[in-house]
Amino acid sequence: MKRTTSIWAPSQTHDPYGVSESVLGHVQWVDTTTGYCECPGAACHTQKAGQRDCRIALDQVPTIHCFHTSCQAAVDAANHALRSALARGELAQGPTRRAPARTPAELAADKERQGLRALGERARARRPLILQKHQCTPAELRSRSPSPVPDDPAEHWRLHLQLFQPGDVVWIGDTRDSCGADAPPARREQCGRHFRAVADWLMWSRAPGAFTCPSVFTAGSHSRSNANVLQRRFLVVESDVLSKPEICAVFGWCGGVMKLRAVVDTGGKSLHGWFDVPCGAAQTELRVVLPGLGCDPALFKLAQPCRLPGVPRGDRMQELLYLDLGGVA
Repeated sequence: MKRTTSIWAPSQTHDPYGVSESVLGHVQWVDTTTGYCECPGAACHTQKAGQRDCRIALDQVPTIHCFHTSCQAAVDAANHALRSALARGELAQGPTRRAPARTPAELAADKERQGLRALGERARARRPLILQKHQCTPAELRSRSPSPVPDDPAEHWRLHLQLFQPGDVVWIGDTRDSCGADAPPARREQCGRHFRAVADWLMWSRAPGAFTCPSVFTAGSHSRSNANVLQRRFLVVESDVLSKPEICAVFGWCGGVMKLRAVVDTGGKSLHGWFDVPCGAAQTELRVVLPGLGCDPALFKLAQPCRLPGVPRGDRMQELLYLDLGGVA
């Protein structure tokens, strides 16, 4: 590509490209104002970097922008060096591409992230062994249920709610039954009806909705948001890529780390395993291990909706396969 200097007045610099590369190293210029380069803080990245993750733009205010966020301090320092060098019209003196010295806390955090990445990679490598060692079918799982599950699925939602305390405020409804503070008063009131104490829900004659949450909410909520979550009670494990027997095997493996409380057949292709929330350290590790085993990380979200048993879904029912109420007050 033929370089031009049309975007810079001669008094600013005779060669903005040379000045930029003195700060950043090699730049792959794609037009007269834009190029791609190695990120100045590449050593800080916590995810694999792509060839076009870091971009330099020379129009208006010269700026380096990286897709990653963990390198922000190094990018900010490089932006300062780039703009200073361009303003002087001089090549940068000395290396400017090194990230700032890491503090002990930052080094410890980097080490922890590296350890978690390695843990996730080991989980992916061990998945076939785990699926084989803990192999189980949904029928076998149903036969092992510690608490009896009625034959009539229409009653399963009542049993499922007994995992919570009577005074716990639980959300039940459709995924749209939630709204923010900017919604009209009538809409907020309508959404607020989907946040009720378990004792109130149990007075209903049939299941109030197709979805619920593994967390409990503050009284008076009308938004299914993290800010309104009072406490996460359960961690739900599920997968969109594993078969039902395979996810049953993962449930079996998880049982060595946390207590399995319920398994819900969603009436579709997947099963949801409800587990008592593990301690903080174990939960942090499970965030990388479970995706490595093929599970959906979305259900780590505090207010993620999950299927409630006892509700029709097409020509099938969402139903309980397994329930353990032991130790639930």
